Amino acid sequence: MTIVFALVFLFVLVHVRTNILECSPSKTEVERSLIDAYIAGVAAVVVNATYILYEQGFGSMKPPIFCENLPVDPIKSIFLLVSISKTFIPVSAMQPVEQYLLDLDANLNHYLAPGMRVHHPLYPNHTITMRHILSPTSGIGSNFAEDLTHFSSNDDFTKTIRNRATLLKCWCQFNYPDYRPNYS
Repeated sequence: MTIVFALVFLFVLVHVRTNILECSPSKTEVERSLIDAYIAGVAAVVVNATYILYEQGFGSMKPPIFCENLPVDPIKSIFLLVSISKTFIPVSAMQPVEQYLLDLDANLNHYLAPGMRVHHPLYPNHTITMRHILSPTSGIGSNFAEDLTHFSSNDDFTKTIRNRATLLKCWCQFNYPDYRPNYS
């Protein structure tokens, strides 16, 4: 989600500055704006159907698992794009809702193939709906160890994770002592 906000922020910044000043902002101005917005860094790439028209890295890579303060490189920097789907999935889900093909409040398992079932490991008798998944209020946490199996074993991100296993263990464990999933 941070990436989406950063890209929207960059677009608005360029659009507003271009209209006011009739010139695009300098790299220093963009980086100052990112700092003001508490965004560590952004890789901006503008393409058409055939070519890369513009690419530039702004700010630095500062994910919690890295100690280094590396500048963003639009070609080499690795960004996890998981949160970007939070923009597209709900919009895509609303199309079948408008056609009465999807009920946001029906049991999610109604839409899954036989043999596939989704349930909360701590609250197996509670129904999880598409509304829970899209909001996200299902109460199901991420499984970072499973997520890592989908990365290439030799990419820089996976190598770094393996080299910092202790940090990863601390980073991936969240403890919410009074947590109760929202099943409203």
